[in-house]
Amino acid sequence: MIGFETIGNATLTLFDDEPILTTDPWVFGNPYFGSWGHKYIIPQEQINNINKCKFIWLSHGHPDHIDPDSFDLFQGKKILLADHYNKRIFNELSKKYDCTQLKSNTWFRISKNIRIKSFSDWNQDSSLLVEILKKDIILNLNDGQALGWSSEIKKIIKNYKNKFLLRLISWGDADMINFYDHHNKFILPLAAEKKPCGQTYAYNLKKWGCNFAVPFSSMHRYVRDDSSKMNKFTTPLNLHYEKFNNKHGEMLPAFLRWNTLEHDYKKINPQENLNEIKSSDFYGDNWSDQLEQDDEISLKNYFSKFYHLKKKFGFINFIVGKKEYRIELSDKKEGIEFKTPRNSLIYSINNKIFDDLLIGNFMKTRLINVPSLYPDFTPYVTKYGDNANIYSKEELKEYFDYYKLNSSNFWIDFLKIKSEDFIRAKLGSYRSIYYLARSIKRSFPF
Repeated sequence: MIGFETIGNATLTLFDDEPILTTDPWVFGNPYFGSWGHKYIIPQEQINNINKCKFIWLSHGHPDHIDPDSFDLFQGKKILLADHYNKRIFNELSKKYDCTQLKSNTWFRISKNIRIKSFSDWNQDSSLLVEILKKDIILNLNDGQALGWSSEIKKIIKNYKNKFLLRLISWGDADMINFYDHHNKFILPLAAEKKPCGQTYAYNLKKWGCNFAVPFSSMHRYVRDDSSKMNKFTTPLNLHYEKFNNKHGEMLPAFLRWNTLEHDYKKINPQENLNEIKSSDFYGDNWSDQLEQDDEISLKNYFSKFYHLKKKFGFINFIVGKKEYRIELSDKKEGIEFKTPRNSLIYSINNKIFDDLLIGNFMKTRLINVPSLYPDFTPYVTKYGDNANIYSKEELKEYFDYYKLNSSNFWIDFLKIKSEDFIRAKLGSYRSIYYLARSIKRSFPF
């Protein structure tokens, strides 16, 4: 068989008579400090196919894409990674595995009939193009947007007959959503509005020039007792298809095996995962544990390094157990408060994976005189800082200079993203109007 299959959360496995390459194989384990589990059980046949692959491509550092409990799958395989600035993932995995860094927008042949192109972006994500028999092309965007490469990718895609889009599209829970306002009232996330995903799929088919869409990178459930309430914001698989307009293409099953030679597919029907919810204590998180003096030093050293935080925030406050610890950054009134268990907090700081704590959605984040963690906290701490070791003003300039030189249309995508960030930050109570207008636009994908 020459083609591909999709399974799990964001795993694409390519075949050229035999399994050749698999992407982001989260197969075992519960990432985000035990908070996430698979929504559907991966069948043994698909696990075997993943195991047989010669290559593994990893898109980015989130643990539902690079899962430590699935690392045994990496033994004896060649790990393919994007060419990111400072190469944190490449440097760390190279200590134990055979890793190759792929130059962006350059074809890399993995078999007689299949070749791939990887694209890195300044958000520390990467996208993948897969060409099969010079006939089919797959655009695997996983969680990202191919920042700096959208025009180039569209130019490549238009030359193929069958064009598959694999991208995270959902109500919006695959991010940090456990937010509270200044008065400590829970802020309903956008996911609570349960906007029809089909409209977004149709919009993206047109946007990227594809004619097939596959639900992808959104197949998780919350399995910790202190995050399980967020399950009401996850998108049921059948509702991915709600209000889809097929003017520009078709939506395929989330789990399928596509045969390029036969131009047809077979649906894979995994069982739903109904594993029990486990307590935070099971994962080493006791909410009554207190910060120790060394912990406070670690927290201060970690957050004080960020030049951008001092420009935008006055303080960061932590509530751990019954103790508060406040880090003063400037005299500004804007601040953030995190209420979280000690163990996962200190582990995330010491291992530079603060995003894992945010996306686990058991930590309570209180926004004080700020509308969001984005765009002034999250990317600077979790993307540029943790992933690329960038903290100072000078380092930030050098970082973005790298992606300007290593992208085909950096400024087009950069200015678009910055404009969207500005609009979102200013929306406030007008958010519903903005999303209504966007929904109307996406309802008519012509």
